[in-house]
This record gives sequence, structure tokens and C-alpha cells, in this order.
Amino acid sequence: MNKTPAYDPIDEQYWDPQDLRSEVERVFKLCADCRLCNKFGGSFPKLFEAVDSYCTDEKYFEVEIEKFKTEDLKEVVNLCFQCKLCHINCPYTPGDHEWAIDFPRLIARAKAQEVKKTGVSLTDRLLGNPDLIGKLAAWTAPIANWANENKVHRLFMQGALGIHKDKKLPPFVWKTFAARFRESWKAPEGEPVAKIAFFSTCFVNYNEPGLGMDTLEVMARNKVDVAFAYEQYCGMPLWHNGDMEAAIAAAKKNVASLFPYVNEGRAIVVTNPTCSQMLRVEYPRMLGTDEAKAVATKTTDPTEFLASLAAQGKLNRDFKTGAGKIAYHMPCHLRTQNIGYKTRDVLSLLPDTQVEVIEACSGHDGTWAMKKENFEASLKWGERAFQGIKNVEPDVTCSDCPLAAIQIQQGTGRHTLNPIEILARSYRGEAIIGKDR
Repeated sequence: MNKTPAYDPIDEQYWDPQDLRSEVERVFKLCADCRLCNKFGGSFPKLFEAVDSYCTDEKYFEVEIEKFKTEDLKEVVNLCFQCKLCHINCPYTPGDHEWAIDFPRLIARAKAQEVKKTGVSLTDRLLGNPDLIGKLAAWTAPIANWANENKVHRLFMQGALGIHKDKKLPPFVWKTFAARFRESWKAPEGEPVAKIAFFSTCFVNYNEPGLGMDTLEVMARNKVDVAFAYEQYCGMPLWHNGDMEAAIAAAKKNVASLFPYVNEGRAIVVTNPTCSQMLRVEYPRMLGTDEAKAVATKTTDPTEFLASLAAQGKLNRDFKTGAGKIAYHMPCHLRTQNIGYKTRDVLSLLPDTQVEVIEACSGHDGTWAMKKENFEASLKWGERAFQGIKNVEPDVTCSDCPLAAIQIQQGTGRHTLNPIEILARSYRGEAIIGKDR
């Protein structure tokens, strides 16, 4: 290779269309020759189908890839839902091999260039601002929730906004987690075991404040001091939908608000693996600043943080109830952070509990599964996870990702808990099996 691929917006070549085309041809040649990732999402089957259609002789990998059509590239881009499983399994990634392939970021770069040229669609503009949706819905939560369940209104949403009529959507609440935190949080008495800044995420703030309250309870039982550190969403919908400039602006704002907590020595605990992926992995690559790198270093998943307390002998192990057999879905965006099986390890501390890990994509991946053109495909790509859960025949199903939990419930009919909910119930001595929120 003559140079490092331009996979990050801070690279001056990132927005160069000719450089992008050159990298597309280079990577597509290598992927077409390997084909290891054919089972990961719709992009690869489309890529290989298109490449094979250009085959004129046995040397087509060397020559005919240059004929790859713009419309085929757009379809490959649109079929990618950024699960990142190809990157996890690829033997040719940057730092591991001289070919330095990062397919997800190549796709993100192609989408960013397309959006910069054509603009952001109405659907992506709407789904790309969950804080705005949450604030508007909070004013009239009962009406918003009724509308999300009403078949006529869902048909309207599908036609006008591009959100599939059958996609299960999360409910909204009128009282946000931010408001509940201000009313209820009390710092632990005496010297705290640890201090965290809780980046609760837009989902917890507007849709599942109960999960946030369970997180506070678990932290309180472990004498952890908590500062509320959520000001705006992480920007993942913007990044995924190609609105890179807006995603960078969101990253800058969050880094500016979180960096003071880092200086206080607090870990930044993030509920959703997709959001922690943004803070820990994408922010340094999007911004390239020392502050972004410092925030990334201190970012942690809730059960990863609890596992660190356990490793130091500081975790409160006064668990009162077990969960039986747990089918634990490990989200793709947690796997790509390469932190190991922390949730499995922590849940295994509960009495009378056996944890079976399901390592397969749920097919939700941010806002991708919500769109009318992707919904049915999302269930197809989530089938391995759904079937894996069914095969376990669990007493409890859980996932670290709240959106994956919704997708799993849609695909299996099984109510899916967050690991923090399970821990909170065990601390309280509540029955975990079959108990809904």
C-alpha cells in the first residue's frame, strides 16, 4: 500500500470523490476474492452478485471491478446497517494486516459523500434527532403512544415519514429521566467507592427512565457517586445516515460537556452499547483531539464498570434472587468494543443463575430497522439471534442494547430485560422470571 486509507473525517482525503472511488475498487476487489463476510448483512451478497455479473474472464478480479456501477455502489451502501460484524471477523483490518480494510467506515464515508452532495432525506432528518422527538412526545406522551399503536396512524407514518407500519416502537414518557434524577438522587453517605458520570442516552431519558432508575439503584447499592451527564444524544443516527458534519458537531458538544467529568476522575458510564461505541471508538476518529481521546479512555459500559468493581473486590454481592437460565444477547456494538464477556460474568454472580451467550446480530442497528424499506430485511438478519434465543429455552431473555431488546421481542415474542434491570431486581429480592417492567 502507498498510503493509509481515508476512513476518518479528519483525513484531508476523506471528502475526495476520486480517492473514495479508488478505495472502493481496492476494497471491493479484496472482499470479492475473500467472501468470508457473505453472511453479514445485505451489502456483501449484493457486492458479490454485482462483481460476478461483470465477470468476463478469469482475470476479472484484476480488471472488471473498475466497471462497478454507481447504482450498485449505492445499493451496497444502503444495505449496510453498520453492525460491524464484518470488521470483527475480517483478518485484514488496519493494524492487523497491510491491506488495512475497514468496510464499515468505507461505507460510512461513501454515504457521507452522497449526503453532502444530495442532502439529508426527511426520514433521516427526523430519525436523526431523537432528542427533538423525545421532547415533543414528552408533552403529549399518552397521545404519542396511542398514535404509535394505532394502525391508521402507522399507515400515515409509513407514507409520510418512511417508518414501517409494523415496526414495534418504544413508548414515550412525560417525565424524563433527567427530571427523575434531579428529584430522587442522593449521594451515598461517607466516602464513595467510585465516582461516575452517567450518560444515560436519549432512550433512557425519553423512553425508559425506569432503566435509568434501576441503574441509579445498582450504583447506590455499591456506594458509587453519580453525576448526571446527559445533555444531548450521541449522534449515532447522524453518523449512520451520512450526516457527518452534524455528527461531528454533536461529538464536539458531548466531548466539551463530558471532559470536565474526566478531569474530576469520573468514569463515564453509558447505557446503550451503540452510544458507548460512539464515545469510545468514533469520537476520537471524528475529532482527533486530546479531549476526545480522554473521554474515550474513561467511557465504559454499565456491567463493564461493575465487573471492574468486582475485580477490585468492591462489588456488593448481596444478590437475593436468581434468574434461572438466561439467554443473554451480546450486542454487536458491544462486541466491537472488544471488552470481553463482562455482562455474562456479572450476571453469573447471581444465585441459581446460568447464562447462555447469544452472539448474533438482532438486525435492529439504530434507526435502520425502522425504515419501511429495511424492516423485513432486519427481521431476516436477526433470525440467527432469534433462533439462538429460542434454542436456549430460557427463563429470562436479556440484552445490553435497549433497541435490540425491542427487536428481539418483535422477532420472538419474548420480553427482553436489560442486565441492569435483572441486577436491580435481585438486589431488591424480587422475582426476576416472567416479571415485566
